[in-house]
Amino acid sequence: MARVLGALRLSRASDESTSVVRQKVAIQRWADSRGHTIAGWVEDVDVSGAIAPWERPGLGQWLPSTIGKDVSAVEQRLAWELSRVDEWDILCGMKLDRISRRVLHIAQLVEWAGHHDKEIAAAEDGFDLSSPMGKILFQLIAAFAEGELEAIKFRAKSSYVHLMRSGRWRGGFVPYGYRPEKDAEGEGWKLVPDEYGTETAKVVREIVQRTLDGEATNSVCRWLNESKIWSPLDAQRIRSGKEPKGAVWRVGNLLKMLRSHTLLGRVEMTEEVILPDGTKEKRTRLVRDAEGLPLQRAEPLISKPEWDQLQEKLKDNSTPRAGNRYDRSPLLQVAFCVCGKALYRNNGRNHMYYRCSSRNITGAECGQNEAIQAKLLEEAIEEVFLRCVGNAQIIRRTFRPGVDHTQDVAEVTRALAELREDREAGLYSSELGKKEYREEYLRLEAKREALAAMPVVPDRWEEIPTGQTYRDRWAELTSPAEKNKELRESGVKAIVHTAKLPRALPLMEIGETEGTVRHTRGRVELLLPRNLHDRVRGFAAEHVV
Repeated sequence: MARVLGALRLSRASDESTSVVRQKVAIQRWADSRGHTIAGWVEDVDVSGAIAPWERPGLGQWLPSTIGKDVSAVEQRLAWELSRVDEWDILCGMKLDRISRRVLHIAQLVEWAGHHDKEIAAAEDGFDLSSPMGKILFQLIAAFAEGELEAIKFRAKSSYVHLMRSGRWRGGFVPYGYRPEKDAEGEGWKLVPDEYGTETAKVVREIVQRTLDGEATNSVCRWLNESKIWSPLDAQRIRSGKEPKGAVWRVGNLLKMLRSHTLLGRVEMTEEVILPDGTKEKRTRLVRDAEGLPLQRAEPLISKPEWDQLQEKLKDNSTPRAGNRYDRSPLLQVAFCVCGKALYRNNGRNHMYYRCSSRNITGAECGQNEAIQAKLLEEAIEEVFLRCVGNAQIIRRTFRPGVDHTQDVAEVTRALAELREDREAGLYSSELGKKEYREEYLRLEAKREALAAMPVVPDRWEEIPTGQTYRDRWAELTSPAEKNKELRESGVKAIVHTAKLPRALPLMEIGETEGTVRHTRGRVELLLPRNLHDRVRGFAAEHVV
């Protein structure tokens, strides 16, 4: 008489053909007919047969995790002691595929069992593993089980690819900014911008606009969390009729969303590729339509020029010199030492101070300046700035994207290269395939020539008057980051000297160099662009009553 561990597994909880009850009855009948006793039952529901038995949530507790691994005797002993392997003699499933669908896993399990006086059995497959023929039959059945698994995976992948290439939603997680809706013109579902309810499309556009306006991703993420805006996970739960979990926004996930082509309504696919050295790597690529161009699955949330600007902005923000911290000082990249290095704000014993950054860079002070109290420097620069140009009208530079089909030509060229690679790999080998290859290649080639012949209009910047003065704008600013952004965009630069400069009071213009107007106050020398200084008189003259 032996102790039997009954292994029950379902790939889907709704699978009635191999229900847990049916499996239990078969294993119990098999054990009773041989005079064995049931030592325990293991249920793994919604668990794929491709997962190794010793890695399954339920069965894994009854097996050492080192099966099939080349480990030390000490590690084997510890893994054995952590499992419940001493509580059973025979591992039995209703059929072999209930234990595993992988030939390798079955072979490893059988080899391990033979070395440790354990047996593996299948109640309804009817073979004896104690004989050589039984072992051969065992592996043959395992091979068929693995073949069935591969067929299931192939059918699932084919359906997945077909749905995506036809522009339909294949199910699963919904890209942020969209919601699934029943397709009124055909079967299945499609993705549309989420403009009501959770209104995630509106949130996406606000995130993009904030980023384009110069706000750092950390700052945007903090705004999202402080404003309690639904995260992607919670938005999907709400649309599914479930209560939100209060999931927070994370910078990494936000960056991934902003860099994704899904903002353009396009489809991305993540695949595992094998590199020349044999290692595997996951890569994300665009799914292409029948013409080899990016598949447009849904209406874009933002325009292509906006997406291109967003990628450039994210690239700039990822460099150390971007300086887009949420709590950055208002004088970051505005105030400088006489040695040319930027001043950084640091904590002192009783106050915040600005010091030359040369120590952070070289490990030693530049020796040309002394620290200055942050409050005094910030107030001095603000006073001089507003006194000099507070009445100047703010001019915003707006980017106007041109028309350039270079990227479209590159996309078509890439599609042609991929088509040639498929041909070289053996695809399109039949007569019909050769015909399809020629037709598709000619169609892409014609499209590339047409795109290349279209006129190119260069990008340009336009200066647009806002009708608002710097003084009025300054009164609206509430955070150091906003003040810093306004100062940097105005083009002002402050140089802090070691000693007090002459003619500090009253405030006077003391010189002009290369289109720059200089003003002083104490140790501070403020450099203003000449065009900014001239706008003070121009705007004031226009508004004289």
